[in-house]
Amino acid sequence: MKHRKVFFCLPFAIFLLLGFISSSNGGEADLFQQVGAKQMKIKKMAPNFCLEDLNGQKVELKHFRGKVVFLNFWATWCGPCKKEMPSIESLWQRFKGQDFILLSISVDYEGVKPVREYIEKERYTFPILIDPQCQILDLYEVKAIPTTLIIDKKGQILAVATGPKNWKSPEAASLVNLLINK
Repeated sequence: MKHRKVFFCLPFAIFLLLGFISSSNGGEADLFQQVGAKQMKIKKMAPNFCLEDLNGQKVELKHFRGKVVFLNFWATWCGPCKKEMPSIESLWQRFKGQDFILLSISVDYEGVKPVREYIEKERYTFPILIDPQCQILDLYEVKAIPTTLIIDKKGQILAVATGPKNWKSPEAASLVNLLINK
């Protein structure tokens, strides 16, 4: 009888242990899934680029090594992009000043003017870069907007989120915190 209890309890204990191990290793993967981002199977380095911001200042991606980068592609004529923007602003307000940068790349072919008007009207404060020829969109092989690439502190692309996401969610905040503290 005593051996039967051991045989019953041992598999149960192993099951609990395996469940604990997988949940502790899967936390990051779970968070990516919960925010709607698809993790890259093979991590590759994010290609460097140089674009101008709304003030004509040149911004290069490589200057943000050591920070978690959210690279968001959008346009003023894109309804789903506009829907996502308030949550992007919330994420920016929550994490600016930490090891985090949000670079929002406009692919408006008309350039700065409509982007500046929209950003000022909506009072968004996160960094906006201009890519009217869609060169960076092509460089990153983005097929639809809005799309957000999540890049780690080493400059590796971790995940891609296509379509509007709720970046104001507790899961998004947990993901950014996890990546910042990694």
